[in-house]
Amino acid sequence: MTRLKVALIGLGRMGRVHAAALAKSKTVEVVAVADPSPQSREFAKSIFPNAEVFVEYSKIVAGIQVQACVIASPTPLHPQMVRDALSNNLHVLCEKPLALDVEVARELATIATTKNLVLQIGHWRRFSPPWTTAKRVLDSGAIGQPIMIRLSQWDAESPPASFCDVSVSGGLAIDCGVHEYDLAEWFFGSQARAVRAWNLTLVEKSLAAVGDVDNLCAVLEFDGSRTAFVDLSRNCRYGDDVRTEILGSDGAIYVDLLPTGRTRLATKDGIVEVDGSQVVDATATGIENQLNAFAAQVAVRGSVDIADGYASARATQIGHAVTLAAKSSERVEI
Repeated sequence: MTRLKVALIGLGRMGRVHAAALAKSKTVEVVAVADPSPQSREFAKSIFPNAEVFVEYSKIVAGIQVQACVIASPTPLHPQMVRDALSNNLHVLCEKPLALDVEVARELATIATTKNLVLQIGHWRRFSPPWTTAKRVLDSGAIGQPIMIRLSQWDAESPPASFCDVSVSGGLAIDCGVHEYDLAEWFFGSQARAVRAWNLTLVEKSLAAVGDVDNLCAVLEFDGSRTAFVDLSRNCRYGDDVRTEILGSDGAIYVDLLPTGRTRLATKDGIVEVDGSQVVDATATGIENQLNAFAAQVAVRGSVDIADGYASARATQIGHAVTLAAKSSERVEI
């Protein structure tokens, strides 16, 4: 099978996670890498010895024979990089969020659609076994009609304030929250219509100067009185912990990542761990599966259910609504 020829742009924290997946991929071949950091470029040469390595990404999108880009640069750089890649008729897998400006994200999504190019966003949980299993079990009707979802993302430690700056990452409500909002709408199969939110105790005081918080909770309202509760934290200390719980009319589904990834199904017959859901590193596996889905989508449009640019715009829109609701203490319609 001919592998998709891609360029990796950005080798920071998430860029190196993508690099590890790319290095193992049987569906994608990295032929070029770009990063301004000398240390990152040396790393690129060690993991992709046959790839060309550049300081400027523009040398790739305009001159190297690639079919697609994997963009894992800092969030503020995403829009222009994606625009340049699409202008050069390249397919794009971009880390979330696509853009902090919702209208810019929608514009980029429309450009990709018009040019018949794949623009996929890194909502990797849609491809990680614990969540794909939960989605399959939910859609099978095993717990009846979904009523309530609780989504928790608790990181062990806060990133530096310079990263948490709302103008850089979008802050906690967007940087971390977009995964949970996307999952809530994915599981319910419909869009949230309003949100309420509260900022909780500030632990890392330096975040106040950049307009961010390290703990918050939000309530997303859906039609039919269905509800999603989202709680986010950057200071749980014991590890990066992500949990999803879905209550239905006939049972519940639980997704846990610590100490290992798994999905459990709870009904009147008891609680069982679902076969095929277990994974040691849910993030790495999700990134790997997401990459394979990207290659499949490039090969055959519509062959895979991906999170596209419109999905990213939607999750970011909810994130902005959460931020506003937390500041105003009022219900905000989405």
